Amino acid sequence: MDAALKALAEPRRREILRLVWSQELPATDIADRFGEVTRSAISQHLTVLKAAGLVTERRSGRHRLYSLR
Repeated sequence: MDAALKALAEPRRREILRLVWSQELPATDIADRFGEVTRSAISQHLTVLKAAGLVTERRSGRHRLYSLR
């Protein structure tokens, strides 16, 4: 639970959760919604959310698809 609360403390992570709330999205689409943030930073945010058990990751070819857990 502590990991989830720490993950939710970051506003961008909360926004990522809103994006994947109702649809599965590839990491590239998620990153495109944050023009001022690098793709690497979004990838790190997704890693934190996944480690906290808040999102799931599924591979489809070369893409990683994320959805709310």
